[in-house]
Amino acid sequence: MCYKIIQYAEYSCSHQTVTRQQVVDCRKRDCRFSPSHQTGMHSCGSTCSQTMLPDQGLIMEQFSGPCPRCGGIMNGH
Repeated sequence: MCYKIIQYAEYSCSHQTVTRQQVVDCRKRDCRFSPSHQTGMHSCGSTCSQTMLPDQGLIMEQFSGPCPRCGGIMNGH
């Protein structure tokens, strides 16, 4: 089954922001999310996978300071 890779940036306040998302194609004809999904008449609801695998998260950047939302609070603004 297909799944998403979600890349994050993490801040010193422990908040994370999504920086990029992409779908990894399983290339299976019986996965409704794949571009390889069969196009001919078939009973998709009963023969094809209707869900993706769980998202895979990766922290790709780490910042030594707080996120923009917490930055104002930590600086007294």
